[in-house]
Amino acid sequence: MIALKQKESTNRARLHGFTLIEVLVALLVLSIGLLGLAALQTTSLKYNTDSYFRTQATLLAYDIIDRMRTNTTGLYAGNYDAATSAAAAAKVSAYNACKASGCRCDASTANCSTSSLATYDLGKWYEKISALLPEGSTNLATISRTASNMVTITVQWKERDIPMSHVWEVQL
Repeated sequence: MIALKQKESTNRARLHGFTLIEVLVALLVLSIGLLGLAALQTTSLKYNTDSYFRTQATLLAYDIIDRMRTNTTGLYAGNYDAATSAAAAAKVSAYNACKASGCRCDASTANCSTSSLATYDLGKWYEKISALLPEGSTNLATISRTASNMVTITVQWKERDIPMSHVWEVQL
């Protein structure tokens, strides 16, 4: 009987230590799982932000396309053409000069020429780009038009310090 009690007490000592090891292993597995979950959440947030910027670029491209469709006379006259960054900067400067002098071509103004409307549209569009896209004001979007009125819009921005560019081609 004494030998049996001694054997039971030795087994109990082993079992108590084994339970502690099980708890430590379970805690290690749980912490690794939580670290993986945090990494997954961070990656998801990164890709959601990238997707947001691409969506904004698409909405901005459709915005200027719709503006050009409503002012076809200005489009055909070449008032929306800004095929290079320098030409785009000139359009922004023209809009800023117009804005400083108080000229407006919005719903409250009935007498607005097609060229003034194009300048207004482009100025507002470039303001939206600089507000919604990272480095949208330094990487100016370009708009080029062919003789057959095929319009190519290139919008540029940065995602995680990587220059991004997207091109839309529309027949107007």
